[in-house]
Amino acid sequence: VLGGCTIMMFGTIVVSGLQMISKCGFTQRNMIIAALSLSIGLGFTECADLFTIFPQMVQNVFAQNCVAVVFLVSILLNLVLPKNMEAEKVTEQKKEKA
Repeated sequence: VLGGCTIMMFGTIVVSGLQMISKCGFTQRNMIIAALSLSIGLGFTECADLFTIFPQMVQNVFAQNCVAVVFLVSILLNLVLPKNMEAEKVTEQKKEKA
């Protein structure tokens, strides 16, 4: 019973996340942020040896907790990636400036 409830809970969390992404739009930027943060977050936690060079506190937070890694990567990508990543918008802006 506990396993079934856990699967249901995590499935509901995934669906809620997809609903949030659909509300803000499936833009190229949003999809890149979601895909990279999930991939990197899950990949880093599968390779826990990656964190051995960091202090013990960092290892405790990030080596065993994929949510923390996903959160950190998504925040960094949100800050780093340009707001207007659509190819059409960039070319239109260049035409307007010319």
